Amino acid sequence: MKTLFAPLSGLPGIVAGIGFFDGVHTGHRALIEAIKNKARQKECASAVVTFRRHPREVLSSDYRPVLINTFEERIQLLSQTGIDYTIVLDFDTKMSEMTSRDFMIYLRDHYNLKSLYIGYDHRFGHNRSEGFDDYLRHGKEVGVEIYNSAAEYLGHMPISSSAVRRFLLEGDVEHASQMLSYDYFLSGKVVAGYGIGRKIGFRTANIEVEDVHKLIPGNGVYAVYVTLPDKTPKKGMLNIGNRPTVHNSTERFVEVHIFDYEGDLYDKTITISFVHYIRDERKMADVETLKKQLEKDKEKALSLLKQ
Repeated sequence: MKTLFAPLSGLPGIVAGIGFFDGVHTGHRALIEAIKNKARQKECASAVVTFRRHPREVLSSDYRPVLINTFEERIQLLSQTGIDYTIVLDFDTKMSEMTSRDFMIYLRDHYNLKSLYIGYDHRFGHNRSEGFDDYLRHGKEVGVEIYNSAAEYLGHMPISSSAVRRFLLEGDVEHASQMLSYDYFLSGKVVAGYGIGRKIGFRTANIEVEDVHKLIPGNGVYAVYVTLPDKTPKKGMLNIGNRPTVHNSTERFVEVHIFDYEGDLYDKTITISFVHYIRDERKMADVETLKKQLEKDKEKALSLLKQ
């Protein structure tokens, strides 16, 4: 896959889909497969058109998106789909004033767009009240074929980025992973903590998630896989919350206990993949009670990570 941050001269005709693609979930992947199939039929290249920053963040200075992926993660996930090109646009006020027809012309003239797939719930262009029939009409007028993409479902629920976010915020990482087709993950630098975990035999790595827009799942204890800086995978259990037993705080902490590991990770970046939710975070009677609960949590996590 080639990532384009500006128009490329001599670009072959492309069949493309447009969207933010947060999560690159199974619905996005079905859309991308349709794009790739149509591109092969038409002897064109396949492409997705996306944006570096969330359009609403650009238009509203007080909007703070909560996102499944960082920009770099999103590009990496798109590269794994087999798409030929990812076209990255820097959404700005000028672009926000384009109609959907104007935007089709822009893509036609700058990227040799021949066909455009529209996601089942996607709207683009200045007039957000327009729908698929309007896009069809505009496409005929400007020489771009328009296709729609049907929704993908998990049970009776349409798969969408907002549904994935909702599951994650509720701690339901299992359903989120089913929609994503991979375990939800986040990366962060290991920073100094209070050292309490070490004292009770459960040393933790405290993680500082650097991207302020990256979604942190709901409070609770999770069975996780940890990817160390050298790419070695390890099993572990992770707590997200306010440390009510030892340091009740309004601040949320993300801390992971890595099984069978004693190395120094301070100031290094690790990646956490969420596999199962174990329990909610709750205040224990004392530190000894907390230690006994953590031993149960470890046993549970190990049994879950075997599956």
